[in-house]
Amino acid sequence: MEVYSIQLIYHDIAWYLLYEYCDNGHFAIGRVNRFANHCQLLDTVRGIAIQQEKLKQAYRLLENGWGLKLGDVEEQNLELAGELPLTPIKVRFYPPVATFILEGDRRHPSQKISNVVKDKSTGEILSVDYTVTLPRRSFDEFLLWLHRYMDAAQIITPSELAQKHPQTAQRLIQRYLN
Repeated sequence: MEVYSIQLIYHDIAWYLLYEYCDNGHFAIGRVNRFANHCQLLDTVRGIAIQQEKLKQAYRLLENGWGLKLGDVEEQNLELAGELPLTPIKVRFYPPVATFILEGDRRHPSQKISNVVKDKSTGEILSVDYTVTLPRRSFDEFLLWLHRYMDAAQIITPSELAQKHPQTAQRLIQRYLN
């Protein structure tokens, strides 16, 4: 494959390469160590201006999404043109995670925290709503993050994700029962 390397990114436990396919302009991210013995320099060179523009485009995809999955070339083109609908996801968090969710005001550029419900007598936070707007390509990565808080989170919308969350919990229960 022939690619333009755009930027190195450190995420979770590894270094990743943000790159663009030379033939179709598709942005992708791959773990650096998977390229170890397969790299060759190409004669193809492009200027710094186009490289900076491509970096801006790739960052728009990263900012819209959750994690490193950037989608296929058609999704990217629609998203970059502003023609791909993003989906609002609403999750209600309960103790002890609700307080932690309130503290994180920079998890995602589109996030909104609302509907903080407190116990009237103790002032303890009973629940908090977290809303984020994401492209469908990010649903799986968002669920991975959400599953960290399995029993302290309830997906309100969209129904597609609201069904997946308890299904994951059921699979977990079955694993322990077997």
